[in-house]
Amino acid sequence: MRMGIGITGILQCPEKLEWCDEVYRALREYDKEYSKEHGWPESIKLTTTKPSGTLSLLPGVTPGVHPAYAQYMIRRVRIQSDHALVDVCRNHGYPVEYQRNFDGSPDYNTVVVEFPFSYPEGTVLAEELSAIDQLEWVKKVQTVWSDNSVSCTVYYTMEELPAIREYLERNYNKGFKSLSFLLRDDHGFDQPPLEKITKEEYDRRVATSRVITGTDSVEFEGDLECANGVCPIR
Repeated sequence: MRMGIGITGILQCPEKLEWCDEVYRALREYDKEYSKEHGWPESIKLTTTKPSGTLSLLPGVTPGVHPAYAQYMIRRVRIQSDHALVDVCRNHGYPVEYQRNFDGSPDYNTVVVEFPFSYPEGTVLAEELSAIDQLEWVKKVQTVWSDNSVSCTVYYTMEELPAIREYLERNYNKGFKSLSFLLRDDHGFDQPPLEKITKEEYDRRVATSRVITGTDSVEFEGDLECANGVCPIR
């Protein structure tokens, strides 16, 4: 069996990693007892650290081992253009526009909705960490916690490329399984999922929009099919 016992919001409470090694060993011992009791083989993998985008958004913490992209930002979400949720977003003051293709032409099947987003003061930001700092955190989490590959996108600047190459030549086989990299600024992507903005711009967007609440009813496909608590497998 492969389990997925994950942790997230790591760089908002880095001191908690001090007990991860102890917790990991306890989980392994429990897995031995539990598997023996049920006549199963012991789990191949138990722990993970995912990008954790949606799961981290619910409690409002940073995803996985990532630093916060910025203190204040635009978070863009793509939705099918004829979905009822599009009008809900538009009526609540959130900017909505068609997705643009690589050649700049509009994709009328998909819209991009922009939401203002912020992290609490004191959150570790990407601009405060070098690429090497981020890599060190990934290596630590991979070492003391995660069986599965720690999924992380390292934010970097062009000036850091020589240092990154040297670091990976010395360390890649000592605590990494896979890595992704993204330029922190000037990456050239149009309508990116995250875009840094000023506090003034953030405040302006918050003032011109309303929070979508549970009273803003939207019919989602499959609701009736799952009414009895069992959803069909597709």
